[in-house]
Amino acid sequence: MVITTMHSTIWGTTMNRISRRMTGVSFTAFALAATAVLPASANQAAIDFAKKVVGQATNTVMSRDPLGEGSSRWTGAEASPKPVKDATIAVVPCPLALSVCQTTLADATAAAEAMGWKVIPIDSKGDPAVTQKAVEAAINRDVSCVLTLGSPSRDIRAQIQRGKEKGIAFVTGFSDDPREFGGDIGFGIDQTAAGKLLAAYVVANGGGNVVMFTAPAFPQLGERLQGFKDYLAEHGGDVATVVEEVEFNVGAGAADLITKTQALLTKHPKDSIQWVLGPYDESLVPVLATARQRDRTEIKALGFDGEPVAVDSIVSGGGQVATINWGLEWVAWAGIDECNRAINKAEVGVNKDFPLQLTIQSNATPRKRYDPGFDFKTKYREIWAAAN
Repeated sequence: MVITTMHSTIWGTTMNRISRRMTGVSFTAFALAATAVLPASANQAAIDFAKKVVGQATNTVMSRDPLGEGSSRWTGAEASPKPVKDATIAVVPCPLALSVCQTTLADATAAAEAMGWKVIPIDSKGDPAVTQKAVEAAINRDVSCVLTLGSPSRDIRAQIQRGKEKGIAFVTGFSDDPREFGGDIGFGIDQTAAGKLLAAYVVANGGGNVVMFTAPAFPQLGERLQGFKDYLAEHGGDVATVVEEVEFNVGAGAADLITKTQALLTKHPKDSIQWVLGPYDESLVPVLATARQRDRTEIKALGFDGEPVAVDSIVSGGGQVATINWGLEWVAWAGIDECNRAINKAEVGVNKDFPLQLTIQSNATPRKRYDPGFDFKTKYREIWAAAN
């Protein structure tokens, strides 16, 4: 009971960045439980708690479940409006220079083909001007929906307004909410929860000083990092501290990260930093390579996305020690489902939640894509087919 209440405090009531709050009942239960069983040392209490969080977070759960109580399952609608026939949509993933973004585009394309649609792919290159120009061209081609996945809708606010005048649907997954700019729906995984899990891992494994690499151009990356900071502030005691945040330009590629890392290692001498946190796994590749060149192998890395390069590093002891796997393929299929609903002017936002998992050496599986444990593709195909 104590563990469940404590986990609910972290996972269930602090999941949303907009609504990070603790109910009076759960807070009182947490306080009573802590008084009854936690050690006298606040730092030891933080470590013990973090170990319990990590122990359960290595199992797949839905991102908005109370930690340790949930499992991978369908949280979407049981029926679909009739699929629009022979539609053409534009899909805008995060920059295609990143392999996770290439995979996301491929997943969305596969889902669109299952719906009987054609896809116009758009590479944002991490540059809002490039995205705007490409979306304008898609609008001129009378696409039925513009689906952005990990690409901010705020970058195309003017295009959303023009597109809506022509009856085009705008759906965003795994980023911000296009409704703020006149779009139809934003949906996805609770990314603050993912950041909290990595923070718990740091506390559970001795803590120390942490440097965060930030990329403000992408709001979802900020959500992840904010979750990390929130956990440390609420439950980290004095075990771990974020000593610096280093901003970099995603569009500039590895060169900017190498330059920033060189300056960081010069500023912080050996053994003064224990951890680096990257907003996505591939950002850590040049960081860790630069650290190795400086014989800074004491630095351990944490990231997001469960990319093969990260899992291989975790398994082999290559520098990265943890990542967050999550159901991005599921999100991509949900994006196609939400597009169809928006085009039909039916209820949107029905895809409520998606799975995630803390992946460390004990549960990492190299050269195998993350399996969320639920056959969501068959479920979507069934509800789409039933509507025809």
